[in-house]
Amino acid sequence: MIKKRWKKILAASLIVGNLFCLPIADAEFKTYTAMGVDYGNELESQDIVKLRARDKAIKNAVKQAGVYLKSYSRSINSELTDDEITAITSNTYEIVGEVKYNRVAKQVTDQIILVMWEATVDVKVDDSEIKNWYKRDSDERSKIISQTRESNEAAADNERKVEDLRKRANTVTDDAGRAQLKKDFEQADNEFLYNQKIEEGTRASYRGDLDEAAKFYTEAIELNPNNPKAYVARGSTYTGTVSVLKHKIEDSPRFKRVKSHGNSAETYYRLALEDFGKAIELNPNDAMNYAYRGYAHYTFGKYPQALADYDRALKIDSACLWVYMVRSMYYNHIKKDTKLAMADLNKAIELNPDKAGGYSMRSLLYKNAKQYQLALADINKTIELEPNEGHHYYSRGGLYLELGDYNRALEDFNKCLELDPEFYVVRLGMVKAHEKLGRYDLAIEDYNQIIKDSPDTAIWYYRRGECYEKLGDKAKAKADFDKAKALGFSV
Repeated sequence: MIKKRWKKILAASLIVGNLFCLPIADAEFKTYTAMGVDYGNELESQDIVKLRARDKAIKNAVKQAGVYLKSYSRSINSELTDDEITAITSNTYEIVGEVKYNRVAKQVTDQIILVMWEATVDVKVDDSEIKNWYKRDSDERSKIISQTRESNEAAADNERKVEDLRKRANTVTDDAGRAQLKKDFEQADNEFLYNQKIEEGTRASYRGDLDEAAKFYTEAIELNPNNPKAYVARGSTYTGTVSVLKHKIEDSPRFKRVKSHGNSAETYYRLALEDFGKAIELNPNDAMNYAYRGYAHYTFGKYPQALADYDRALKIDSACLWVYMVRSMYYNHIKKDTKLAMADLNKAIELNPDKAGGYSMRSLLYKNAKQYQLALADINKTIELEPNEGHHYYSRGGLYLELGDYNRALEDFNKCLELDPEFYVVRLGMVKAHEKLGRYDLAIEDYNQIIKDSPDTAIWYYRRGECYEKLGDKAKAKADFDKAKALGFSV
């Protein structure tokens, strides 16, 4: 058994982050120092025990960083839930410098020697990740939260398993029992390493490095080729790469580091299908395995195959919320069947009335059908559920434009910019509202920003020239018309 003093050291490791919190002045990030402690007997791999201590140190530091980020989010009127804070800190921390280790061995019985590893880490967390969190859509955030929760639960389960094995080690005396226990430790260690690879893959995917994510998931599969989780995760990164290559979204903040390695979108599409197919083979009763494969089909433009997989998923789980959401996209954008799309969104809202995604998507259907009051009711509900999402205010501002309520439209557009200053597309709505209100000087200010973000687009110079013309500034109007013409614009 572990002596009381050792238990106190282990307990202290849980609070040491409080003692060594080191805020870095005049910076966007703070650094936290924390200790993690793990111990093992001679039947265990000391390399893994050392890694377990490191993992605990990181989690202790991240926990302390979460306390700070929670407070910070509150201070900027953007308070996040505990699950959101955990998802952000777990996926964005950076280790500063080298991990420091200390090893202590202690003879417990004639046959048992405990080796304790103390690991100390410095972890850096950037508070700007709070705002970056809202640049992800609600479905993506929910997925990240779910992945983080699953990883933490898997780590906790593995830790409990190891503790049980260590208790057995205190009572096993025969060689056969010790040999079996050694094998059990090796299996638990393999599981630990697998979980570590999944966590690293999720972190890489979070920061948009799909190549790195796929590498970690491949290493996880090598450790355990019979677990469908890593195949689904790697297949999803391949689907993301298909999006980048096929739809040319290299500028997306979600996909910052993607290399094609000379491969086509079709190559990654086939790789995704192989991974989802393997996940289905290993677990044919998981509806989401079909749903993810369906989305890979959809991303590559194989719509009948996508619909078939969505339908299979719903046969397994008729309450699979995400499938109704993505199938509605197919019905609306591809099949052009608004009724079927609306039916799926109604079902999604019925299944989970507290999720904003269904209302947001349904509001767009209503808007396209010119049912503006219904669209407004849905976007109001969306904002009620997700008040810190800038693009929701952009959507409602667009509705107010359609309704001719230009002042309210501007209020929402300004709120959008307040929450997401980089969402420059909102300027297009602001320009229209200012022009409708005859505020051409303010419209020019918006065009200045639009041109700054897109300096080679002829139409913006022409539109700004029209505003100068309205204000009677013929010289500036002519300069903009000439610039637009030079860029290829013709009336």
